[in-house]
Amino acid sequence: MSEPAPEHPLGLYQFNTLDMDGRADYVWQHGDYITGAIDEQGRSNYYALPGFFVEVELFDTGDAIAAVIAFTTGTRYDRMLRHVDLNRLV
Repeated sequence: MSEPAPEHPLGLYQFNTLDMDGRADYVWQHGDYITGAIDEQGRSNYYALPGFFVEVELFDTGDAIAAVIAFTTGTRYDRMLRHVDLNRLV
């Protein structure tokens, strides 16, 4: 019996072709959790994948996912960095 083919990491553009459920599943399977954020912009969790980051936006109440958005720079990146606890990384 042959082994299944290894999974190849998706790049940013391939990731963005997935629907929201597919993006969420891919993040849960392959992403590394970085930090969470609760502030005036809402609630989000941030993950790292090879070559890009992902913000999982949550609705204000409950744990339902509002959006799964890939990014590399910009305001999402800045917000993620503001919430990283450097003491936790040491």
